[in-house]
Amino acid sequence: MGENANKAHRAGRRKKTRCLSCATLCFLIDMDEYLLTFELDGESEQIFVHGDPAGLEYFAKSLLRIAEKAKEGEFPHDHFFTEEWGGSELSSEPQGKEGKLINHVKVYGWPNKEGAKPYEKT
Repeated sequence: MGENANKAHRAGRRKKTRCLSCATLCFLIDMDEYLLTFELDGESEQIFVHGDPAGLEYFAKSLLRIAEKAKEGEFPHDHFFTEEWGGSELSSEPQGKEGKLINHVKVYGWPNKEGAKPYEKT
């Protein structure tokens, strides 16, 4: 299948996959449908999030799902990967001039403000 035909084939397709870390069943939107990147500045002091409306909405909905599960006392997390790292949630083209593209973002939800502290191994 040619590149253009492959893109057309994937357009609008949602794929169903299982998170390798937590075995959660997820519905993913193909990254070609939106823009979403996380980029680190040259001094590794700032993270820049770039997204179009669809990408930002996708990320916001993911955060809200994590928050709801945490409110219920669960310990949810979600992964966002670029295609190069085996995912389809993050775009692969940096948007900033000097930023370093982040290929994997993992978001954790905790049931309270103590975060991971009560669950760390001592």
